[in-house]
Amino acid sequence: AASTPGPPAPLPPLVLPAAAPLVAARIDGQPVLLTVDFGADPLVMLNPATVARLKLAAPNREDVERGLFRVAVGQVTVVLPYSREWLEIAGRPIPHTQVLAPKVAPSGQAASSDGVIGVGLLPHDDVQLQFRPATRQDRATTLDAAPGSASNALMMRWSLPGSGRIELELHPLRPGSVASVAAASRLAKAGNGALTGPVRRVEVAFGVDRPVRNLHLAHPLNIAGVMLRDVDVRLFDWAGKAELPPDADASEGDMVTGKRGRQRGWPILKLGRDVLASCANLTWHRDPDDPPYGRITLTCPSSRQSDPLASDR
Repeated sequence: AASTPGPPAPLPPLVLPAAAPLVAARIDGQPVLLTVDFGADPLVMLNPATVARLKLAAPNREDVERGLFRVAVGQVTVVLPYSREWLEIAGRPIPHTQVLAPKVAPSGQAASSDGVIGVGLLPHDDVQLQFRPATRQDRATTLDAAPGSASNALMMRWSLPGSGRIELELHPLRPGSVASVAAASRLAKAGNGALTGPVRRVEVAFGVDRPVRNLHLAHPLNIAGVMLRDVDVRLFDWAGKAELPPDADASEGDMVTGKRGRQRGWPILKLGRDVLASCANLTWHRDPDDPPYGRITLTCPSSRQSDPLASDR
């Protein structure tokens, strides 16, 4: 009797340059080049021009599941059309992939990219984003990673000296790091921080920008192996408040399009390229027995600051 074929052999580790983390793929049998994002949900977001080129919205594709993807960014609701597509990477099929079609191209992409893909969708069990060669001065910090409590992006937890834990996401495609009010209060307590500078607006997710101010830490903090001295703080999203803070622009209230009522505090810190670019590399290690889960290793310059909570991870 013929033997039943076993599962395919694991793919070799995928090593990508941070300046252009591109992976070749096929969507509905058509070639695309996608930017890999460690901070994205496990989905694909295509550029509008790519959606048109692939004819994904063609009415004759009657067997394709379509719908609307809804996500709350603070108190703003974003609605994007999507379709479930057959994705193929390195010869491995990834069926029923959610492919989003935003009105504007996702930010942070490498040149010649057709869109963005979350690292968790890749069929490789090890994916490394390389900023530079590692040296003897670098130290590796490995943390458990899993889909987050308020999003499906890969999330880790980190303990702050005397201030409890915060949740971490890595966003190397974003220029700056952003913290929620809940996370900023813990960072400020641990690092003797204070808000500085005027109110600005930065993009935080899915093309939505929010008002922020800079939080400067008098005592820089070691966060998962990188030193954090400054971070943008979202002024009132996830603050658990119904009113605007005194230092926010009063016109901000007119910008909110989706009311969700009082929200719980979410202590999330999203590390951007401003701090991650100091690292040698970031590596995602999937747990093959439980694919949504795994570990993330940050290999970054060793800090002279001690880490008294190293055993409490």
